[in-house]
Amino acid sequence: MGRAQKEAIRQHVETGPTDRPLCLGKGLTWQNLLLLLLLNTAGVSGSLPVIVSGFVGGQVVLPCTYKGNIPVKDLHVVWQIPGHAVLHKFVNGSDDLTRQDPQFRNRTKLFKDQLEYGNWSVMLSDLRESDQNLYECQILRRKGGGFSWEQEVSVQLSVPGSSPVTVSGSVGGQVVLPCTYKGNVPVPDLQILWQISGHEVVHRFVDGSNDLTEQDPRFRERTNLFKDQLEHGNWSVMLSDLRESDRNMYECHMLKRKEANFDWEQGVSVRLSVTGSGSSCGVIVGLGIGIPLLLLVGIGD
Repeated sequence: MGRAQKEAIRQHVETGPTDRPLCLGKGLTWQNLLLLLLLNTAGVSGSLPVIVSGFVGGQVVLPCTYKGNIPVKDLHVVWQIPGHAVLHKFVNGSDDLTRQDPQFRNRTKLFKDQLEYGNWSVMLSDLRESDQNLYECQILRRKGGGFSWEQEVSVQLSVPGSSPVTVSGSVGGQVVLPCTYKGNVPVPDLQILWQISGHEVVHRFVDGSNDLTEQDPRFRERTNLFKDQLEHGNWSVMLSDLRESDRNMYECHMLKRKEANFDWEQGVSVRLSVTGSGSSCGVIVGLGIGIPLLLLVGIGD
């Protein structure tokens, strides 16, 4: 974020909204929340957004951690859709929802007992498909009679309208986690991220090739894409040598190149169940996403 953008935020905070929008550019447990925060450490300005997802009617935590050491009463925190709607605002030691966009009324909540520890995550409830967007957590500190910009965290929220695809396999076998891209963008202009819901990286493809530098160690040499099918939109990943610990919710995030960055495009969620030893063939339940059965044989390099 540039100096002019930070100054625009400061003026917006001090003077309130004007006739022109602020444009800045193109049943949960505490243990689960803590894990989410540790695995999604808030990025500094300029880093890729944290990606989280939830389902219609549910709730999700948009993570934001403040790394400074300023008293809560001297911080001003604004959650917003960049240059658009205010999701939640906290100033002078309390919530200020006077300018909250009506679509978020009675649906947002901060973790008040964790603010002093730097946790400025917000919980968004009663999720809707329209909530799918890029959100920013803007943190400002009191300086003199106003506030100066301190830190920014970006979070991309995906809200699939349908339930996740269910897939099952057996210990020691292999399974296909299905993902189909419905757009018409060349393979080199796509970034695909397979991960466990907001956590470990399972497989990543960017700039026309695999990028496994951040792959979680337990998935090393166990994942493969169908290289001969990528141009047809098949971004499914095959997971081999299945273990009971692989049982989890997986997400396939598809991002499209836009100038020097990537913008989130689509998302698919897959729930994987792993049974004890038995047949080594993975079974896809409810294969209603247009992936040919012939893809279950033969893996690309």
